[in-house]
Amino acid sequence: MERVAARRDELARTIVDRLRIELVSYRLVEGEPEYDDALRFTRESIDGLRFEQVSEVGLRRAHDMAQRLTEQGVSLSAIQRSGRVFGAAVWDAIRESVRAPEEGEAALALGSRVWRHVDVISTAAAHAYLDEVTDRGLLGRTLMDALLAGRGETEFAHRLARTLHLRLGAAHVVIVVRGDGVPVEDVDERPLSTRVALDHIVDAARVHLRPAAGTILLGIRLGDLVAIYPVADADEVRRVRGDLVELGAAVSVDVGIGMSGYHDALPDLAIALEEAREAAAIAVGAGIRGRAVALEDVIVDSMLRSSPHAQRLLDGTLRPLRDYDRAHRAELVDTLRAFIATGTNLAKSARMLTVHANTVVYRLRRIRELTGRDPQAVDELMVLYLALKLDELR
Repeated sequence: MERVAARRDELARTIVDRLRIELVSYRLVEGEPEYDDALRFTRESIDGLRFEQVSEVGLRRAHDMAQRLTEQGVSLSAIQRSGRVFGAAVWDAIRESVRAPEEGEAALALGSRVWRHVDVISTAAAHAYLDEVTDRGLLGRTLMDALLAGRGETEFAHRLARTLHLRLGAAHVVIVVRGDGVPVEDVDERPLSTRVALDHIVDAARVHLRPAAGTILLGIRLGDLVAIYPVADADEVRRVRGDLVELGAAVSVDVGIGMSGYHDALPDLAIALEEAREAAAIAVGAGIRGRAVALEDVIVDSMLRSSPHAQRLLDGTLRPLRDYDRAHRAELVDTLRAFIATGTNLAKSARMLTVHANTVVYRLRRIRELTGRDPQAVDELMVLYLALKLDELR
């Protein structure tokens, strides 16, 4: 073993280079730090062969190394194969170190020790892999981090998805749940009350967020419960809204729900997260419960924040209609809302309100007289629409 140890550095480099040549997933692990760490681990493993048993430190290093490789998308079969490559290379080095026939028995004894070490370390590595993929869910968190950082189209993200047996779609909506019960970060140690509340929210999300195709990803990010919801096309966003109504009704703790717009490219998920976070902030600030605040609500709020006069303008637009409705028991605000909801169709508006079409025409005229804005002129209707959206947010 002293003869083998004398060429330890050369042997370690040969083993690591061989792994990168023979195993495709090892070739995809890029970067000088990873290569140097692999060399250190291999050198330490060669030194450990001086002893009959693998030390506790050696087992911990094997576990940590396998954990990192799993996070980088290296498969379990590749990790197990690396142990066999190590054993074969060291056995060849032992055989080459034999200088006399009488040393053959010592070489066989050392060979037996090498394969015992390989077996123990491979078992520790397999446990690390299973921990990553199942119990701890770290791979899911790593994949989610990559997607939310806009790195969804990288080979790294796709390898993680394959390891988790997930199929990444192209189009998604991001959902953010914010409020009581969501911890600041995804850590193991939390107060019991927080764990109970979080379990309740996560269980409700898994029950009520049901993509038609694909798998939803859930995780804690900076005090928010974040869900990446796959959708087939833009029309399916309506289905997501329905799921979020069910989620809002099922969650008993005080939370606000924000929803991004439709995004049909994985790199856009970073933008979608920001949209959903801003929408959740609006929901929490406005006290909106039982439904999600979506992208169009964010647009209205952003516009109001950008100008100190915008909110006063919209308030002033709707106030005379409310005053008139209270004084005359009229339904001008409801008529305006129905007129917009039906795509400015007079007949449909009348049916929705259960009145004659002429009544709708009369009410629209009164709206124009009271606000100075004609609901049948597109530009002026837009201001009335925004006033209603602001009112809904409140």
